[in-house]
Amino acid sequence: MGFRDALAAISELRDAGVVTEYAVGGAMAMVFWSEPVATYDLDVFVLLPPGSGLLVSLSPIYEWAKAHDYAIRQEHIIIGGVPVQVIPAHNALAEEAVREAETIDYEGAAVRVIRPEHLIALCLEPSARSRKRLERVAALLECGAVDQTRLDAILHRHGLSFPGEQR
Repeated sequence: MGFRDALAAISELRDAGVVTEYAVGGAMAMVFWSEPVATYDLDVFVLLPPGSGLLVSLSPIYEWAKAHDYAIRQEHIIIGGVPVQVIPAHNALAEEAVREAETIDYEGAAVRVIRPEHLIALCLEPSARSRKRLERVAALLECGAVDQTRLDAILHRHGLSFPGEQR
């Protein structure tokens, strides 16, 4: 039980139609592109089925979790001992990040992971920008996995910039 079980369950959540797509994000996604970062939980960004409306309800996700006997602690679903936070894509950037996620093999299982360029862009959003996230940006830029042309296009498309740059 553990990380692989949590990833398999998230794939099942998609296969059941509770969400239309998912991608691992946050600090756990860093493991796939750069050096590991200490984190408490697994952040999973999701696209909800059409017709979910303006008010986002996570009830179908929590009902699915209960039906599969997963414990729920505050906003986390505990799967294989891993606290999983399901985060609906909150804007066009997050939706794009999920749609364009990379499928990577993890111990024989296919897992969708937000690409490093989108991880950087998500960290540069004004509402998310913090010293900790800027450190993650620096680590991703240093790892050599970033496609600079792709990153520049994403930042331009979403009106984002690095600290000190004008947009």
